[in-house]
Amino acid sequence: MSSSNRPLDERRPFDLVCMGRVAVDLYAEQIHSPLENAQSFRKYLGGCAGNISVGTSRLGLKSAMFSCTGTDAMGEFLRQQLHHEGVDTTLLRDTSEHLTALVLLGVSPPDRFPLIFYRENCADMQIRPEDADPAFLRNAKALLFTGTGLSSPSMKVATQAAVKTAKEQGCAVILDIDYRPVLWGLTAAGDGESRFVASEAVTKELQPLLKDLDLIIGTEEEVMIAGGTETLEDALQVIRDSSNATVVLKRGEKGCEVFEPGSQQSRTARPFPIKVLNVLGAGDAFASGFLRGWLRGETLETCALWGNANGALTVTRHGCAPSMASFEELQYLIENFDSDPNILTNPRLLRLHQRTILGKPRNYPLQVLAFDHRTQFEDSCKQHNQPTSRITEFKSLVFEGFKKVAAERPDLPLALLVDPQYGADILQDSAYASYSVGAPIERAGSYPVEWLCGEELHEHLLGRPSEWFVKVLWHYHPDLPAGEKERQLTQLKRLEEICQLLDRRLMLELILPAHLSQDGTAMAAAIEEVYEAQITPFWWKIMALDTKMEWQQVTDALDRHDSEAGIIVLGKNAPLETFPTWFKTLRSTPHTCGFAIGRSIFWKPWESFISGSMAPEEIPSIIEKNYVAVLEMWEAAGTVSS
Repeated sequence: MSSSNRPLDERRPFDLVCMGRVAVDLYAEQIHSPLENAQSFRKYLGGCAGNISVGTSRLGLKSAMFSCTGTDAMGEFLRQQLHHEGVDTTLLRDTSEHLTALVLLGVSPPDRFPLIFYRENCADMQIRPEDADPAFLRNAKALLFTGTGLSSPSMKVATQAAVKTAKEQGCAVILDIDYRPVLWGLTAAGDGESRFVASEAVTKELQPLLKDLDLIIGTEEEVMIAGGTETLEDALQVIRDSSNATVVLKRGEKGCEVFEPGSQQSRTARPFPIKVLNVLGAGDAFASGFLRGWLRGETLETCALWGNANGALTVTRHGCAPSMASFEELQYLIENFDSDPNILTNPRLLRLHQRTILGKPRNYPLQVLAFDHRTQFEDSCKQHNQPTSRITEFKSLVFEGFKKVAAERPDLPLALLVDPQYGADILQDSAYASYSVGAPIERAGSYPVEWLCGEELHEHLLGRPSEWFVKVLWHYHPDLPAGEKERQLTQLKRLEEICQLLDRRLMLELILPAHLSQDGTAMAAAIEEVYEAQITPFWWKIMALDTKMEWQQVTDALDRHDSEAGIIVLGKNAPLETFPTWFKTLRSTPHTCGFAIGRSIFWKPWESFISGSMAPEEIPSIIEKNYVAVLEMWEAAGTVSS
């Protein structure tokens, strides 16, 4: 089937509008645990239409979410996730009278995946007929709706209105049958796991819309419920007699079959047999992959291939929407599946997926005021015979100066980096802040690196807000003894693996030991050895280098191993006057996406404060002035496009 046979207007800016369920999935973290025994859950965006909106967006389509969320915190979470994923929310309405839907899910492979829907009169079933904006649909190639939208009288009316409006505006119309018997009241309220119950009532709701469809996606059982027959062949014939839609039959680990109108022969593509962790959401991932091809005019074989591959990747991961692949991941799996028996643990694939979830580092600039220092302050307190409580007092004054700048410059990517030892109150006061927040994970002054939380690294990071970035100060040099290098790399690898597991952004502050060479050659070689150990930080926090030639060595190392890597430049306690020249050199590479300045801003005020020669109330304004000066220097250095 050529692309010219598809009713798609390529001039329309939106590829797909996804109408229907968007909810919060709470996935049990204990694999093989019955839901009643689960101890903790991971929170994700979910719901068939929501999953497909995210899945298609990750694959490069311009997708929009057409639904309704509560004004509760879970509704805000869904909006944030959709925005992060690049999904348009123009048609996502709020309701203050209904709660956002929740789903509890368990994972017990190979074949037990219990789930409980909490959807009583929920927000995403409150779509109104007038919400189907003709002007918006006129700019979309296709509308996708799900069968669940026909399960209540009001949503049935809204769905019929949306389909009618879409047809009038020249959109292709796609049905994902999405048959959940429990949502039709056909099973016990807690039985979300049952996938099929024969029902003439459901068939009667689906069949009147068949004539309006261009594409139908469903499992064998779902196609039979749409056809209203007990055999797949008869169901397909009923659909052919009623509709000119292409029918996509999802067959799990066997892949899929695609039936064109007027043809008895199916189109297929190779499956990707793979060890299953979680089948929930696999169908939505398949649909996302298939639609990436279908909406871009690819052959049906290619559509099926991309659908099969996307479904296969998703079943190996925890969760639905967060497990879905980018187009780069998808192509990597297809190209390397047969040649790499360990494809799922391939560092390249893992890195691609981490970047799919967290974004590309260079797209996340940071202009950091870093005052997570501890040993320097402690040593200074000893010299002045002062208690360490003065450190907490001073850091609070620094924070006051930072907040003034953050309030005056909300458009800048400002961030603070402070330790939980002397800055616990600052971290607490930064909850819900618009600026970014980071905290160190290393025990101050440790070498080899040790964790400030002891060995409870996973538990400690799990207890931190997920939006905080993790900073580790890490001493390394290519000329260190082999044993010391191995210890440092082992510790760093452990930290990175936990950050990947918890979806945390890791900032690696690479410090070259003072007794060894400090030039660009050493820095580039150290970076190379980190990558060779299969460790990929989100940001590198490294010292400024004095010449463009040295900086180019670092750039070349990053280009060889991670072209998307971001660099946050640290100030080395240098005088502020040196930064204009430094920044100009550093911004000659697109990797440089920010700075982290600390002692250059606050050390002189600290010395005056701890010696008693400066009143505390003078500190915030000095911090504000110095921080603003650095921000202006950075801006003046100019922006280098990536």
